[in-house]
Amino acid sequence: MKAWLLLPCMAICAGALIPVQAAANASLSKSIGSVVYSALLLFVVGLLFISSYVLINRVPMPSIADFAKAPAYSYIGGLIVASYVLSITYLAPRMGVGNAICFIVTGQIVIAVLIDHFGVLGTPVTTIDFRRSAGVILMITGLFLARSS
Repeated sequence: MKAWLLLPCMAICAGALIPVQAAANASLSKSIGSVVYSALLLFVVGLLFISSYVLINRVPMPSIADFAKAPAYSYIGGLIVASYVLSITYLAPRMGVGNAICFIVTGQIVIAVLIDHFGVLGTPVTTIDFRRSAGVILMITGLFLARSS
């Protein structure tokens, strides 16, 4: 499969897993009665999965120097993913998976467009033009149309 088709298909599949994750997180949280321990358990399962992948595929460990040369801000991703997992685990059972994901995706689009426009964290600059602005407005409009009460 060509990369121009494979990469968008991979992105769509990854995106499709997000509401599944939200529903599973909500179910786990309801079963054990704790958002925080649900999130912790999810990270333990993730650690075991990634560790197994590294061991099975013999992925070489980067050097300490490689870790040290990464910009400090690049490590914020761990805090962000932990915040996301806690948030979606809390929000999904309270507002529904569809509503939670609609708001989350809208937030992602708005911030992604701003990150691209300003080249934040070293990303390529893609200025906000009429089309991108219209897309963001349509996304926000879609949020209110898709949102159930």
